Amino acid sequence: MTKPQNLTQLVEQNKKVQQELDSLKKEYQYLADRHDALFKLNSLLSECKDIHDFYFQVHNVVASLMVAYNFYIVLYDQTFEELEFVYHVDEYDKTPIGKIPFENFNGSLTNYVIRSGKALLATPERLAELKQQDEISNVGSDSIDWLGVPLIDDGYIVGVIAVQSYTESTRYQQDDLDMLNFAAQHIVSALTYVQDTERLQKAVSARTTELMEQIREREKSELLQESLFRISELASESTVDLDHFYSQVHNIVGQLINASNFFVAKYQKESDTLSFLYFVDQLSENEVQDFKPRKMSNHYTELVIRSGKEVLLDRDKMYALYQQNVTSKPQGNSRSWLGVPLKIDDQIIGAMVIQSYQSDVLYTESDSELLNFVAQHVANAIKRRESIDYERRTHELLEEQVQIRTQALEEEIKQRKQAESLLKHSAAHDALTGLPNRTVFIDLVDHAIACQKRRNDMQFAVLFLDLDRFKVVNDSLGHHAGDLLLKIIAKELKYIIREKDTVARLGGDEFVILIEDLDDHDEAYEIAQRITEMLERPFDIEKQPVFIGASIGVLFSDDRYASADIMLRDADTAMYHAKDKGKGRFEVFDASMHQKVQNALTLETDMREAIDRSEFLPYFQPIVNLDNEAVVGFEALARWQSDKRGFVYPSEFISLAEETGLVMQIDLQILEKCCKQLQTWKSLGSASGLYVSCNLYCNHFFNPTLPDEILKITEAYGIEPTQIRLEITERALLENNHIVLANMNALQQLGFKILLDDFGTGYSSLSYLHRFPIDVLKIDRSFITNLQEHESNRAIIKTIIDLATNLQMATVGEGIEHEQEAKLLQRMDCNYGQGFYFAKPMSADDVIKTLELT
Repeated sequence: MTKPQNLTQLVEQNKKVQQELDSLKKEYQYLADRHDALFKLNSLLSECKDIHDFYFQVHNVVASLMVAYNFYIVLYDQTFEELEFVYHVDEYDKTPIGKIPFENFNGSLTNYVIRSGKALLATPERLAELKQQDEISNVGSDSIDWLGVPLIDDGYIVGVIAVQSYTESTRYQQDDLDMLNFAAQHIVSALTYVQDTERLQKAVSARTTELMEQIREREKSELLQESLFRISELASESTVDLDHFYSQVHNIVGQLINASNFFVAKYQKESDTLSFLYFVDQLSENEVQDFKPRKMSNHYTELVIRSGKEVLLDRDKMYALYQQNVTSKPQGNSRSWLGVPLKIDDQIIGAMVIQSYQSDVLYTESDSELLNFVAQHVANAIKRRESIDYERRTHELLEEQVQIRTQALEEEIKQRKQAESLLKHSAAHDALTGLPNRTVFIDLVDHAIACQKRRNDMQFAVLFLDLDRFKVVNDSLGHHAGDLLLKIIAKELKYIIREKDTVARLGGDEFVILIEDLDDHDEAYEIAQRITEMLERPFDIEKQPVFIGASIGVLFSDDRYASADIMLRDADTAMYHAKDKGKGRFEVFDASMHQKVQNALTLETDMREAIDRSEFLPYFQPIVNLDNEAVVGFEALARWQSDKRGFVYPSEFISLAEETGLVMQIDLQILEKCCKQLQTWKSLGSASGLYVSCNLYCNHFFNPTLPDEILKITEAYGIEPTQIRLEITERALLENNHIVLANMNALQQLGFKILLDDFGTGYSSLSYLHRFPIDVLKIDRSFITNLQEHESNRAIIKTIIDLATNLQMATVGEGIEHEQEAKLLQRMDCNYGQGFYFAKPMSADDVIKTLELT
């Protein structure tokens, strides 16, 4: 019995040994798999060059270590507090797209790992514990186990790598967490390497491209020199046939630029037409039809001629001009368009144009410069040819002179009679519209007043009409379009009024209407309403819809009126009342309107007296350094301490001051008082090293003596130019800019700093920032208000600050009312701040108290 028992024990022992051996093999295989996975992870440093492929390979490596069906890598930008899911694979959740504010993931496990900086194995028990502690809330689909570790680079958390399980069959353990944590550090190293490699490759590629471009530019320069010499030779040959000249120019230009589609257009100013002297177009099926002479319209060639400048367009710019109603809809095949003006003695005589129908042929600024040069030679050739033609025509004209003079003598008597008739008509009528003029209308109204005094039942009304947007038409389309519009409106008004009524033009865009024999006021209201509705419709001016509108003042006859001039005055007042109420309407005159005009006149009189009595004084709002909130200076804001009206705020007088021009005297009075106050503070030992920033109305900068005037004021009080800063608005930079530029340069050379106020709210052209000597940009309060809620505002402000930094300008944020706005601006590298959060505008005495407290 003993032997079998020993045999049984031996079998059992062998089985046990075999089990242990199998277990050791599995453990060995497990360790070998992990070793292989980590080795592959390290090898990504040299094998994986594309960042997106790198993330995919990382997923494969992690999946070889553990179950990782649901896996993502999210990067964290600490500066802008944003998350970006650069890799995401999940059975239930969709991939978040783009950069997402970090705060959107408040309560998530990803947020918890980033905030804590520690790895997390979130089992159901651990999840319940974190929820009870309010550390997390439900974000995304519920999982069974969630495993996440931070990606740490040089002590900073740059992201999170995570896996998660939605089934009980897949559970994660502590060694999975340790493994993922260890792998994360290799991932950061590999990620840094891949990103550095990608940047290095881009730098090498950019330098290689630059060197190749230099070689091509040198070759192109040699070809350009030769080609321009050939063009000059052609232009110098007075006997050259003009058609042959254009063909040769086309051939030469084609060697430098892709000029498969090329034409030269001539502008006839007298007839306002375009004719095409030479044209070649690949896609034109009927060139004769496509390039026949035409009236000036809204094509790109007309844009070149009207602007007098080169026009370089790609497909997007073509559609942008079309959507702005500047040009017609672009051709379906046009991809790039370049046109330059032909000039003779600064007079535009035509345009030279090339265009491309191929997406891989797009013109550049260098092409524009080349074509501009060629255009000068073409213009000279046209001028010589026209001189020859002129001599020929002159000779022909001399032969016809006798015959013409004979006919002229026969016509002279007839024309003199017509002239006499025309002079009589012109004396009583407007030359442009043919309507009665002011003199005739005054006589008619005086006659109506006289009739009404004799017969009380002969009531009448006067309508005073002013076009609302006529200046816009003149400025955008030109005076020719404005004159055409006035003619059309005059014709329409004659259709609307009754046969016994009279419409006249006073001048400019002002019309008056006399409505006689009124039975009741409704008749006048009906005519005013019909005029309003007529002017609401668009007018077709030079193939472009124009919206105009009008404001109408209505005045009814009354026994108190003794003259037409007084009636026109009150009708004009009612018209301005209609314009103030929103335009495009009519208002009936009443006594309160006259009182409003009187109030404005009284306010103007009081302002003039206040200037003489030096009643305007500065209030000072501190400007602080956003890094430490130390006061560095003040903005001087005008206030009026009136003997008659008491304390008057700017909103009550500034607009009228600007309208009347009194604001310029107020500005200088404020500047002088600021200098005097600086002198006082200096004697008291206060405000040492601080400056005062004074606002100057734009018209100051149109005065060539401005620098001398300002220097004279500061020197009178012993104030250094560095203690005074001058604020200018964008409008000044867009008008009379040669005078403005000279003044700004002179002021800067004297030591005054120039601030551009309310930047971003006006035209905001980047060009003037390069051309004008500006030291500081003041970011308008409209961008800073609700800064936390508007991401677009943050982007705009960041762009302005970066632009200012690149141009070596400082920045001041205006209208800061909350701490969060100040902190965010400070993080964006804005230098200075100003607003109610720091201090409201204060008197000079309060400034001393504030400085003593600090």
